[in-house]
Order: sequence, then structure tokens, then C-alpha cells
Amino acid sequence: MRAGTTGFALRDPLPWSDLSAIVRAAETAGYGALWLPQVTARDPFVALGALAGETRDLLLATGVVPMRSRTAMATAMAAATVDERSDGRLVLGIGTGGAGRGALDELHTYVDTVRSLLSGEIAERDGRPVRLSLALPSPPPIWISALGPRSMRLAGEIADGALLNWCPPERVAFARARIAEGAKAAGRNAAQVTIAVYVRSWVGDDPADGMRAMRAAAAEYASYPAYARQFEQVGLGTEAAAAAEAHRAGRPDDVPEGLVSAVTAFGDDAATRVSEFAEAGAHPVIYPVAVDGSAASIEATLLALAPV
Repeated sequence: MRAGTTGFALRDPLPWSDLSAIVRAAETAGYGALWLPQVTARDPFVALGALAGETRDLLLATGVVPMRSRTAMATAMAAATVDERSDGRLVLGIGTGGAGRGALDELHTYVDTVRSLLSGEIAERDGRPVRLSLALPSPPPIWISALGPRSMRLAGEIADGALLNWCPPERVAFARARIAEGAKAAGRNAAQVTIAVYVRSWVGDDPADGMRAMRAAAAEYASYPAYARQFEQVGLGTEAAAAAEAHRAGRPDDVPEGLVSAVTAFGDDAATRVSEFAEAGAHPVIYPVAVDGSAASIEATLLALAPV
């Protein structure tokens, strides 16, 4: 990823006209990369392929595609299509999704297979040799999501980048150290592994509404075991437990504000908080938390935090 790149992420199922308008406005405002997570909305590859024709230089990233959501060949085909259409602007983000024991070993194999296919090499499918027939000038970079120390080490071993999520700026140094361990074990240069971090963000005219939306988002993720473990590792276990209970009870206003302030960029202090992630050594990815799913709320946050 280009030095100094600030990215942005979009997940809300906005009408296409709103989505594409926001993407174009963000590119004009100086953002360097768009990250589309795979949620129960649009297919990220289809959406990125369409947006390739509406953008000029913006990197187009999946953030992230769960490995079990499609075969390695299907992922390689989709990735190659977007990369070709965008003249080499794809960043392929892959994660384990909700997989359990042995997931990181499976992810290792999956990434190796996808990379081989995108490089024009022969891979194996169902015991038979296969090759992607669409040739690319060079394979796109492959990133993996990295919440815990083992996935961070795996990023050092096999990935071009690691994507962090729901963490304070101090987590970046921890991730860099684990990446270095993995890179050393694999005989790689750790400096070639880039780190980016999703930063849930809100800037607007009504802080009460904004904080309510941020609390609800934090509560949802605190209820997921993988994120609960990460919150525990960064010293936010008590706050996360309270947030998870608030989520189960349907009482987002009970989410501790301390959890929100530790891992997000909010209100008047949002720009300063974003800069702390950059100073820690990560590419910030502004992830707007919309009030009522409003396109205007998303765009207001993105423009307020646009790179200088």
C-alpha cells in the first residue's frame, strides 16, 4: 500500500447512487483506498468491479472475504477480474470468518493457493491440477485480518499486509512485534508487511446521537468471542463484558463510554485520534458509524476526517 495512505470503509447497504457518490467524493477528498467488508449486502468483488469504472487511482480492497465463503479458485477468479478492470488497484483481504479450531492453518493453505493461482501457477483442486486462465501482469497483494497474536504472526509469514480492527493505537506496536516474529520464522522481511487498522469514526452535529450509534456498534462486536478476547488482551475486558451484556439486554446506552473512547475516533477529538493510529505505524481506515444508516452521516464523517 502506498506510503501515507488513509483508507475508508463502507458497509451500510446504501442505494447505489449514494454509495458511488460517497466513493467519488472520498477519492476527491484525498483518501487512497476503499475497503469493502463482506457482510449480508452486496458482493464485495462485484461492487469493487463496478466502482473501478467510477474511480481513477483509489485502491480497491476487500476487507475481508471469509475463506469458507467461496473456493480458492472462485476467489482468485473474482480477484483477477477486479484487478484487471481496475488496472491493478485491487488489494485482496482474506480472513478466517467464524471458523474454529485449525482455522489459521486452513487460512495459510487458502492464501498460498489463491496466490499461486493469481500468479499463473498450477494449484490443486480436488486432487487435480488447475490454473487460472486469466493472466495478470502481477498478482495483487494479499492481506489477512489479524486480531490475535497467532494471526499476526501468520501475517508475517505469508501476507503482504495485516488488517486490525476494534483496537487502541497501542495495539499497532504489539502487532508489529508479532508480525516480525512470523516474518523471521519464514525468512521474510517484516518491513514489507503493511499494517492498516479499521477506526470506527463519527463526526457530526449531534454528539448524543453519534455516541448512541458508536455504543451500539461497540456492543455488537464485544459480544463476539474473538473480539472479547482482543478487548481483554488490551486491558478493556471489564468494559467489553459490560458492553456485551448491554448488547444482550438491548440496552446500548449502558455500554461504557470508556470502551468507545479507547478504540474509536469520536466527535471533536476524532482527527487527533486518527493521527495517533498513523503515528503508531498503521494506515488508518476511517470506518464511519452512521446515525440511522444515513448517507449524509457517513459522508459528513468522511469529509471531516479526510487526509490533509
